[in-house]
This record gives sequence, C-alpha cells and structure tokens, in this order.
Amino acid sequence: MNRTLGYVTPVRAYCSAGEIYMQAASGKVADALAAQYDKVYMCSRVVDGPPDSSAESPLAAKNIELVPQPFWRTSAASLLHVWGIARAYLRTCRSSDVLFVRGMCPYIGVLYLFAWLFRRPICHWIVGDPVALLRTSTRKGRLRDTFAWLYALQDRAVSRMGRWLTGGAFICNGGELARAYRSPRTIATVSSTVEETDFSPRLDTCQGPCVRILFVGYIRPEKGIEYLLDAVSQLRHDGPWELEIVGPDQFPAYRRKLDERAAALKIQTRVRWTGYVPFGEPLFDRMRAADIFVLPTLSEGTPHVLVEARASGLPSISTTVGGVPTTVTHGMDALLVPPKDSRALARAMQRVIRDASLRRALIRNGLESARLQTLGRFTEIVLRELETNTDQGRPEVAQEIGPRA
Repeated sequence: MNRTLGYVTPVRAYCSAGEIYMQAASGKVADALAAQYDKVYMCSRVVDGPPDSSAESPLAAKNIELVPQPFWRTSAASLLHVWGIARAYLRTCRSSDVLFVRGMCPYIGVLYLFAWLFRRPICHWIVGDPVALLRTSTRKGRLRDTFAWLYALQDRAVSRMGRWLTGGAFICNGGELARAYRSPRTIATVSSTVEETDFSPRLDTCQGPCVRILFVGYIRPEKGIEYLLDAVSQLRHDGPWELEIVGPDQFPAYRRKLDERAAALKIQTRVRWTGYVPFGEPLFDRMRAADIFVLPTLSEGTPHVLVEARASGLPSISTTVGGVPTTVTHGMDALLVPPKDSRALARAMQRVIRDASLRRALIRNGLESARLQTLGRFTEIVLRELETNTDQGRPEVAQEIGPRA
C-alpha cells in the first residue's frame, strides 16, 4: 500500500550536506513514523546550513522530504509570513494521504481548513500547555506574556474547531491536557523518545560515599529550580551530597538568581552546573551516574526526562503538575509532591535516601512502567489514530496510557 504522511511541526529543521537535522524529541518520532510510510513530507521552518548546536541530530530515515516554511524565530514573527506558511501547508496537504501535526503551529486554522478541503485524516499531537505555563511566572514582561497567553488561547480554540471540522484526533501529553482538549477523539498518553535498547536496569542506588541528586531540563523559570536549591539545603543527611543540574541556560537573569540563591544558602560548592548534554548515551551516562532524579517543575506535559530517568534505574521525585500524574503513580514508581513546596521536596529526598526498601521498589516499578511508555508504544497510538476515519464509538476521553493507581 503506497501511503504518504505529512508531518507539520513548528520545530526548526536544518538542511546541511544532504542531511536533515532536528531536535531529538521531534526527530526520533519522525524517523519512527517514516518507517511506516513510503514517503514523509516534513513541513517545517528550515535553516540552510549546519545546526547551531549538538542539540540537533541527523534524521535516519531517507524517505523524508522537506516542505520548507519561511523561517521565523517566534510566533509573533510568523505573522509576517502568512502566505509562505499557507503555501507550505497547501503543498503538504496536496502531497500527503494523512497528516500528523506537532504542537502549536502558526495559522493552525489554515492547516485544518486545507485538511478539510482535501479530506485528509489528521492527528494533532498536543505537546504542552502554554496557557498553564504562563500562569506559573513572568517570563518576558507582563505585556508580552499577556499577548502570548491570548495567542495560546486562540490556538486552542481554533484547534478544537478544526478537529470538529475534520473529525480528527487529539493525542495529548497527559490527562490535564486531554481535559483541556476534550473531544470524541481525544487520547491522553505519554510521549517518549526512549527505546528498549536504552534501558539500564539496576537494583539499588545511594550506595556510594556521596548521594548524587540529578536535575535535567531547560534552565528557565517554570522548572522551579529555586525550590530544589531550597530543598537540598534542608536535607538532614549524615553523608555528603551533590546536586548536578543538566540543561542549557535560556534565561540569563533567572540563572543569576539561582546562583545568588545557592550562595545565600551556602551550598554553591555542592551544586554542579553541567550545561547542555546531548540526548542519547551522553545523557544516559549522567543518569546512570546519579542516585536520585528530582523534577521540581511548575508546568509540564508528560516530561520525557521522567521516562528516561526510570529507564536508567533512577528512583524519581517530581511535582504533581500537568501530565505528571499520567506518567507516574505516587508511591509506586515515583514520589510526587506539591509544586513550590521545598519542605515536601526535601522530605521526599530523605525518604528515598534512608528507606532502602522504598528506593528499590521505586526503581523496580519505575523500570516496569517506563517499558509501557517507549517511543514504539507512542508510535503505535499515533498510527492507529492516523488510520481511523470515523468518530463513531469513541468515548469522550478515550484512554490514558500509563500507570494508574
């Protein structure tokens, strides 16, 4: 059966020396889907030339063809390229049998209109919730944040209207997003880039002379890193500990605030800033060297790092926000605490350090639940929805994939 897929994404692609480079979380999904189709038309904003950093890696699939949009850096900048973006959407819809859309794309209503006109089945992957994210903190000033919030609200409303028009499907990262995008074809799931070959089972951690605590993520306000710094300063642990923070700085003022906070708490010598670490073995090596993974985030979809940490045999602690409760179950494969609660975070870390039975159970159960949240499982759900052409018989929120209490 000759089938073609249109993959529309706001994630930038780099075209250099005959290779297409893309950020790992999107690129691995593209490669997995390309294995199931004869041709994939990747509709993305394109940069001609090598990638800016090691965050992007070459796509493995050779049946992916770029449909370039005019390059835009921000959603506001995309407003200047309406005709170029619309032409790219039109070409993708004409060329493809089915459409897969990732996240917030500019002029999403135009894309849905073309999908309806050409009768293309469409599956929209809702990655995160910018509406909730913008409530967590001020990011770029009150005025710009207000415009961003209004833009996110219209994107949600237009996407829901477009789904109704086309009879398409929403695949949402977590139950909270699924409720925001409720429809007859809404599925709450856990997206992941982890594959079976990435798993590293182990029986226990916290056995060395120093307890190594790990955070992985972007260094930006909604990650709540200041609460993690407060929490580790409250640890009542007889032995030494070290906090490693892995991730790129995106907000210099926020990073300065964190450095000042660590100095005020007199823990700066115990905090190690590693910077960006590429996905794959370099990142997994950092996880395998750690004893506890902590995610103090204030806003999330279903964070990939929670799957990656459990696949690396790390007992994990997270705040209970966004889609995190869809990803893990408190007391079974992770410990969950309220956001912005440093004391609860410190108590959870102390429990993991002191209670070997709990720690081993979190590791064991975490490995088992992560095996249900691999890239292969996510791809199966996407393919099923792409090949479904009817709304009949679908529940209001069809299902949630992941461990439940």
